[in-house]
Amino acid sequence: MNGEAGKPQSNIIAALSYLLGFVTGLIFLYIEPYNADPFVRFHARQSIGVSVAWFVINVILGVFIAVLPHFLCVIFGFILDLLNIGLAIYWVFLMYKAYKGERYRIPELADIVDSIAGSPAI
Repeated sequence: MNGEAGKPQSNIIAALSYLLGFVTGLIFLYIEPYNADPFVRFHARQSIGVSVAWFVINVILGVFIAVLPHFLCVIFGFILDLLNIGLAIYWVFLMYKAYKGERYRIPELADIVDSIAGSPAI
């Protein structure tokens, strides 16, 4: 497959796996016939990983910001907003790559997701 989608519908389903984060990732990871397609499985796993990482980043930084003095809270809150905008743009970029039929791997996150899942989504 050379890192690309096998069927024309695969790239649309792979892009949709990012739509609602881990929810659509789980849906397309376990619903027939999409769970048999390695391209869709790859993007569904990566969608779950990105969503969980984004959630963890927001929780950790949100707690950190909550205990800061007000003037630092405003500054770091703005930085968190910029980070969320950047992550949202990256999320749309991942959807675009999936729609184009490319198997774009997030360097460290894809390795972590593969180790948790037990095997790489080839």
